[in-house]
Amino acid sequence: MCAHSRWLRAAITTLGLVTFACTAALGQNARLAAHVPNANPPTVPPPAPLLCSGNLFAETAVPHALATSEDSPRSNCEAPATAASVPYPARDAIDPCFPSGSSLNGCRPAVDTVPLLLQGMGKEGLKISRARERVLEILESDNACSAWFLTRAPNPSSTFRAINFELDRRGEDSVLESRDADHPVTFRNPYVAKVIQGDGANATITLNARGGFFRTSARVIGVRSEGGPFDVRGQRFLKVGPYDGDTLPAQVLTLLHEFGHALDMLPVDENDVGGKSAQNTEEALRYCRSAIESKANPGILRASQ
Repeated sequence: MCAHSRWLRAAITTLGLVTFACTAALGQNARLAAHVPNANPPTVPPPAPLLCSGNLFAETAVPHALATSEDSPRSNCEAPATAASVPYPARDAIDPCFPSGSSLNGCRPAVDTVPLLLQGMGKEGLKISRARERVLEILESDNACSAWFLTRAPNPSSTFRAINFELDRRGEDSVLESRDADHPVTFRNPYVAKVIQGDGANATITLNARGGFFRTSARVIGVRSEGGPFDVRGQRFLKVGPYDGDTLPAQVLTLLHEFGHALDMLPVDENDVGGKSAQNTEEALRYCRSAIESKANPGILRASQ
């Protein structure tokens, strides 16, 4: 919605103006009309600001989940616009996805509702919130990690801020150990997180409540190639890349990894076929390891219990 000040409302009431544009130019004319009799400021057509989208380089911006529904009247500030013809430096001046753009085009900045939703998730939500804030710090700073994400999104922190989170409380909870005569012993950890590939700011990151984001260890279950009953073979520590499970570095790496999928920067690695998930984690670490470890000591700092 557009922000209207008291003097602007007074000008509209006094002069009987029916319509007005949510722009800085009209605001100045309206202020003049409040003090000069018979002033008749011209109507200025409103700009067409861009909306945040999953792919900020897309031809047409797509409203994210918090946008106005189809049944609600759309304001000028919510009108979609084409981004392809806008050069990148100029985009910062009109795109509400950028902090500076929200004030220049007369629209209120989007309200960050994610922290409130995370509060309703209890202990797990607190851990997600802490990791999310750390990721935002990284993306809003000048470092190799933020530069990497800038190759795909003009303002990665704004895109990440719009992403939602869900908990999978019935997710995998065991490490699967495979043994056969022709291959060495392999271990497959319960999945940590997942997201729809290329979903951008519309994405929802689903976190396994029984995976390495929240837990330090899991039971090991033996899987036989010839079939047969499972057998429990003790416990195994969980890791996310080089970091112990349920630590802040592991949680930050998880969110950065999934954000890479949301921006379509990392290839699909569902079910970790061919070790692709580990390869994608290494790719994220190549750019982001220094930033991840700059304020968190891996293996020692642990999210709030």
